[in-house]
Amino acid sequence: MRKELKNSWILTGLVLIFFVMFSACDDDSNNVGNGPKMVDPRGIAVEFNGNIVVADRGIPAVFRIDITNGNRSILSGAGVGTGAELLDPRGIDVLEDGSIVVADAEANTIVKIDPLTGNRTLLSGGGVGIGLPLMEPRDLALEADGNIVVKDRGLETVLGVDVDTGDRVLISGQGMGDGPPFVTPRGIAVLADGDLVLADVGLIAILHIDRITGDHTILSDAETGTGPLFEAPTQIAVEDDGNLLVTDSNLAAVFRIEPNGDRTILSDEDTGNGPRFRRAVGDHLDTFGNLLVTDNERDAVIRVNPANGNRTLISE
Repeated sequence: MRKELKNSWILTGLVLIFFVMFSACDDDSNNVGNGPKMVDPRGIAVEFNGNIVVADRGIPAVFRIDITNGNRSILSGAGVGTGAELLDPRGIDVLEDGSIVVADAEANTIVKIDPLTGNRTLLSGGGVGIGLPLMEPRDLALEADGNIVVKDRGLETVLGVDVDTGDRVLISGQGMGDGPPFVTPRGIAVLADGDLVLADVGLIAILHIDRITGDHTILSDAETGTGPLFEAPTQIAVEDDGNLLVTDSNLAAVFRIEPNGDRTILSDEDTGNGPRFRRAVGDHLDTFGNLLVTDNERDAVIRVNPANGNRTLISE
């Protein structure tokens, strides 16, 4: 009996050792940076001084991350700042005056945040501005003239928003422009020539949108362009040479897409070194051309080297 019990203990110990070793290999968390933890980070942008702002829908709040050490502080929301309450902050960007704009998918508003105080004012929606009502704005991007474009999942459209008046105009979708109907539009970005690119999870594709006509065509999918296929293209950033960097939340990967639609993997568990993605959702280029990615399973921000796909944990 004692021998059987001893063998059982040994077996249990070996199982526990294997489990701990496996968990250690699988969990490459380093707890980089001090401050309140992110819960469900989504959109990400870079301030003019290089610091990072992140829209976290789990708290909900906007974080500021010190680029030098990964320290986190709440810039707005969760008791910080006054004004319109954040309910489901998703897309985020920085205006020319340094103010931060956030797409709130539950409040159906675009919120402007003072970068010094965290105070919030409605920029569009909630009675501010005229035009189509916002019906679940998920992402936004800054145009060259300082106005913003908004991807609205509820309307399945792309809208232009005047940052001074909050007025909204239809750019593409709902009969504006020819092309395949949007299914589940996610990330949006602005090209150097002013046209737009859109990630659509439902179509499993990246679309090119003519900013003037609203016409939209498939830029890259299973039938357009060569290379590994998307599963859930989520967010887009545009490199200086016109290539696109696209996060795929299902594949935990970053794709690079050439203007002809050809796809290569820039970074995933087999490409590039460093902490692995678990669910890469948001992305934004920093001033040095590195890609900053939010991972909402790690609750972290990871920097990707555009030359080799190596990953560095910025804050977790």
